[in-house]
Amino acid sequence: MSEYRYKAFISYSHADEAWARWLHRSIEAYRVPRKLVGTTTAVGEVPSRIKPIFRDRDELSSATDLGNTVKQALLDSENLIVVCSPAGAASLWVKEEIREFVRLGRKDRIFCIITDGEAAAGGSVAAVFPDAIAEAGMQEPLAADVRKWADGKQLAKLKLISGLLGLPLDQLRRRELQKRRKILALTIAASIAVIAILVIAITARMVAEQRRDSGELLVGYKLNELRTMLKQAGDPEKLERLQEWKKEELAVLISSAGPQTADLTDTARRLRDEGIELWDSGDMISSMEKFKTSWVLFAEAYDRDREDQTMFFELGQAEFWIGYVYLDRGELELAEAAFLSYAEITRRLIQKQPENAEWVLEMAYALTNLGAVEKAREESNPERNLQYMQSALEYNQIALVLDPENKYYRSELGQSHANLADAQRNVCDLDGALQSRRQGLDLESDLFQNDSENPDRQVDLALALTGYARVQVLLGRNDEARANLEKSLQLVEQRTLPGEPSRTTRDIVGRRNLVIWLDAMSGRIDEAWAGSESQADNWRSLLESGLDNVYTLNTYTTYLLDRAWLAKERGDTQQAAGLVEHATALLASEAGGLLSNKKVGNTLTLAAYRYWQIRGKLPPDHILSLLPDYKTNSGRTRSCLDASLAVRKEVMLGSPANADDLVAYLLDSGYRETGFMRICELYYECSGETDAN
Repeated sequence: MSEYRYKAFISYSHADEAWARWLHRSIEAYRVPRKLVGTTTAVGEVPSRIKPIFRDRDELSSATDLGNTVKQALLDSENLIVVCSPAGAASLWVKEEIREFVRLGRKDRIFCIITDGEAAAGGSVAAVFPDAIAEAGMQEPLAADVRKWADGKQLAKLKLISGLLGLPLDQLRRRELQKRRKILALTIAASIAVIAILVIAITARMVAEQRRDSGELLVGYKLNELRTMLKQAGDPEKLERLQEWKKEELAVLISSAGPQTADLTDTARRLRDEGIELWDSGDMISSMEKFKTSWVLFAEAYDRDREDQTMFFELGQAEFWIGYVYLDRGELELAEAAFLSYAEITRRLIQKQPENAEWVLEMAYALTNLGAVEKAREESNPERNLQYMQSALEYNQIALVLDPENKYYRSELGQSHANLADAQRNVCDLDGALQSRRQGLDLESDLFQNDSENPDRQVDLALALTGYARVQVLLGRNDEARANLEKSLQLVEQRTLPGEPSRTTRDIVGRRNLVIWLDAMSGRIDEAWAGSESQADNWRSLLESGLDNVYTLNTYTTYLLDRAWLAKERGDTQQAAGLVEHATALLASEAGGLLSNKKVGNTLTLAAYRYWQIRGKLPPDHILSLLPDYKTNSGRTRSCLDASLAVRKEVMLGSPANADDLVAYLLDSGYRETGFMRICELYYECSGETDAN
């Protein structure tokens, strides 16, 4: 039993009383997941509830000696939660409460939560911290931050709770997501069983409830009125993108499209279709010109009739394509702005017609795209990406509730599970990723059974099998993974879509690469070498089109690196050295500027490590200078793959101890990929940890 009367003391300014009430209520109402109750952490045994919490404005209503009562309450409190804002920073009482808690020798049990302040994301927030924080030696401490562009209310609350209990945030977050998935699944199952009117009512409530409970964290993240595409209703010049056009050019453009609204929309759709064709062919500049022109015409058509929801929807589609091109070009801020506008348009459409399944699914797409932008950032926030993908999945599920017979929505749900699994891998939640992949695979299997001759069903099932296998590889389940990859290969080899032989070949070599590597890791070197030889013709065919995209570059250089390792195992060190040098040179040349992509940077790290393994020396300095900077506990190393590559980099540089924390993190997460485990056994004394082959 705790020696303290209170689990925490909330220190706040009167101006922040609403936030203090929310904290008090939310923390005391939080139920610790059953599996975590009783766990021993650095701060003691985890209780089932976090209470009582002391909030002086309630507790001191009848106190006659404010100073003594506060001091006693602080003495009786295990933790201090400081509500940080400009008002809190200026409050004398807040400063004194912090100083008193520090005098008690508990400054390491002070937790800050930012609720207000003018600083922008990434800017200084010193103005929201009371002076007493700095006096205690806590210069701009890590803090939970409820502001919309930061953590949001729900994640900020979980951050505080993880600190109070001494539990990893990941652990609480995973439990929270699992709970939400179960609740939503039960709601969906119940909803499908009732009549259509009741389904619509329940779904509308689900949308509203989701937006209320996690809107700031999920749907509402950055979707406020100040940053939407529509500043004000009315004058079309107040539509942001119209300001990119001179009035004379705008008039000529609209006139050439035709005076009637129908002419505008027909021309806009034609331009969009032409843009999509150009985008498919890789002409990003011309496609963007088409998409922006199409946007202007849709905006003009919508401005003529602000009640035309169909035209508002088309405007959202125009934003989607503009964002997609920006994303492909790596212009992430512009892509995010376009996707935020797309999401805001979709949010408004849903508000007007919550029963419209098509619009609900559009929100899933918008959130997925925002998640893709977040994932692509050099310093990405994997939690935010996870939040986006979880929310996208839920909107997809809601669309299916509204239209339970829609096979397309069901198929899209499989992709939503895959996206969530990838986001879970990015925080090394391998159990969650395996479960999400399994759910997606079950969906695709059911769809395939009912339509096995459909080439699209074959493709989707092959993708689901491959995704499931990749998670199994990370868990060290190599035999199971290999069996699923072989099933996937059979499906891919059975179908060649008209006009897409190169894509089919690319899909085959990507899967076959992984099968070959699994054979090699299982000691079947000759079998793996023969498989590698058989890939040569496929690669000659693919390389005729060049290495101008991330997937082809990564897949080909990985093939060369694996082949180099196999050559070394067969005793042909000269061939091994030639292959690894060729792969490293291809990556370092940036192959069309792709090195800035995180995946390519990771493959270069693997290439440098293989170079060191095979040549027995470090690669040249110009190669080492290009390697990503893997910082422990950064967004990048939250990913299992990135963390394992960071370990390889430190081993190669002769500093394995620098990666001790990452090794522990990977092992605690259940990461048992065979290549990593061999390194682990050699340099970190973790033999016996693996259940791999």
